[in-house]
Amino acid sequence: MLIRVIIKLLAGLNLFLGILLRKRVPGYKFSEIKSILIKRTDRIGDAAVTLPILLELGKHFQVRVLTSKYNDAFLNKFLSTEISCDAPRNLLGSLILIIRSIPLLFAGPKKNVPKYDLFLDLNGLRDPAVFFRVKRENLCRYYAGFNMGLWNPMFDYAQPNYPVLFSQTHILDACRSLVSNALGCNMDIPDGIDFSGKMIRPDDFQVKEEFILVNISGGEQFRGPSPKFYARLVDSLDFTGSIVIMDALNRPHFADFKSSVKRKDIMYLQRDFSLWELLYIAAKSSLYVGADSGISNLLQFPANAILFFATGLPWVWRPYSRNPYTVRKIGRCLVAETVNSGGLNKKVVYAPVSCRPCFDIGCQDARCIESLDLELALNEINAMLLKG
Repeated sequence: MLIRVIIKLLAGLNLFLGILLRKRVPGYKFSEIKSILIKRTDRIGDAAVTLPILLELGKHFQVRVLTSKYNDAFLNKFLSTEISCDAPRNLLGSLILIIRSIPLLFAGPKKNVPKYDLFLDLNGLRDPAVFFRVKRENLCRYYAGFNMGLWNPMFDYAQPNYPVLFSQTHILDACRSLVSNALGCNMDIPDGIDFSGKMIRPDDFQVKEEFILVNISGGEQFRGPSPKFYARLVDSLDFTGSIVIMDALNRPHFADFKSSVKRKDIMYLQRDFSLWELLYIAAKSSLYVGADSGISNLLQFPANAILFFATGLPWVWRPYSRNPYTVRKIGRCLVAETVNSGGLNKKVVYAPVSCRPCFDIGCQDARCIESLDLELALNEINAMLLKG
């Protein structure tokens, strides 16, 4: 608890200073911007959630996306990419790098000719290494991004907010606001993506009847319920079709789940399926059930989906919809529900606790997880199945 409080206090102070230091009006003309270098060097979930706005930017500008080894295999199917790091740095690594990069604030102009017109930073302080490298190498004429606190003077335009901390706005709406202010473009962001041309049908997936796809991972990072919760959920489901169980890579939770579940009509995804195979399976399912996680952010796209949120901010990371969410309070939980433009039903279930986000640190008294109610989950799933 203390670590989270310290992180939030320091982050809040840095963002406040950033508001004072930021350039409120872009230091360039919108008409000057033809080519954009976009920083998206995080994990699959962040890349999947923000893909709609990346695709929209690609319709208006010459776009190249800086990626990580975690997400390049996904993003390079849609956009021109360049791997710029192995993986996002952890919190401590980012803080150390930020301190070491203070001299950049006082660096003079470079003599080389920039390759791109604008650097658009969609990551911010979550992983600053790539931004500092681009700045040192003078790859771009201008720089725009979210609030970087003390480093805002290095930007030609900086938003006042930071999209995933102290935010009450969906990440895509935050990105749309940044694009509007930094580029003068009012993007029409879709709430779905057609992955059908990229999906791959697995030869070893032969389920012919209706099925529910249940992802039992996430609890180990305090993202959602435990495998035992999912076992009780599956046992209690009044569903005549099959249940398909998936897990994180290398299936670390299968043993725990199998030791708790009693139901027999279960199929387990026994190997590491590709993202495109998993998208195919999710698209064929009657319903996707899982925790707030990177893979859930992707697999919810083609399916009716119910997601359990624990440490994450539901209003920031829930499935994006052009239609409003309705929110109901049931017991100790809130259920937010929408039907998107494609007619797909999306629900998120979470407890209204004040301590999120907790940066996957977790705690001894995880009320965000303990408050998730089995009976509520069953009722909400049954209601979704009845809707078809």
